[in-house]
Amino acid sequence: MPTEKPTIIIIPASFSILRWYEAVISELESHGYPVHGIELETVGVRSKAPGLYDDAAKVAALVSQLAEEGKDVVLVPHSYGGLVACEAAKGLAKSVRKKEGKKGGIVRIVFTTSVVGLEGQSLTDVMADSEVKLDYIGLEGEYMTIDTAGCAPVLFNDLSPEEGLSWASQMPNHSAISFAQKLTYGAYKDIPVSYLFCERDECITPKKQTQIIAAMESQMGGKTVDRHSVQADHAINVSQPKTMVAVIRKALGDTV
Repeated sequence: MPTEKPTIIIIPASFSILRWYEAVISELESHGYPVHGIELETVGVRSKAPGLYDDAAKVAALVSQLAEEGKDVVLVPHSYGGLVACEAAKGLAKSVRKKEGKKGGIVRIVFTTSVVGLEGQSLTDVMADSEVKLDYIGLEGEYMTIDTAGCAPVLFNDLSPEEGLSWASQMPNHSAISFAQKLTYGAYKDIPVSYLFCERDECITPKKQTQIIAAMESQMGGKTVDRHSVQADHAINVSQPKTMVAVIRKALGDTV
């Protein structure tokens, strides 16, 4: 009898809606994976801006539900979603739940060119020494805004200039406080992690991705991050969804 495949939860990047991951989700489903996607609370304008912890609570609620059903869960966060995944995973690792006599839980995180911090760090802290100045991000009240012309060549550099501008023009505002809130749990200490490393990323550059991986490994007690390098830009979910899926499958030991 074939082993049941784990359930995958897609966690989008900042300024990103779940619809932009539809190609990834449908491709994963075609390979037999149950997939859920999260619409981030921090994306789009609300009366009061939610933060990182609101996004994490939404993910944690879904993971808890699936774990109680006995499901093995894999988180696939993109960019800012890396911090959300870590924060959400507190107490929900399969290894942690098993010690408590509970079934199910998170068995792996596949970070996709993600921002991941040490405990006590925010996204702003992690990116503070980046050689890339994200000066296409503006601020209006409690929300960050995107300058389309400045953003497109940084995030969508695998696409034509016209395509990049089209995608960038669709980016909603994003809660500013989410970039300042501190991570309280380094999930990589309890959960096996893979990292989809985008070599052509001009937002979270290869240099920054390397630093992020090294920081995680410094807290992993001698374990290492399962790293997968691809020639792709930051918006791999848009530019190369099949490549993203191939790496996710490989990270999960699936035949590609």
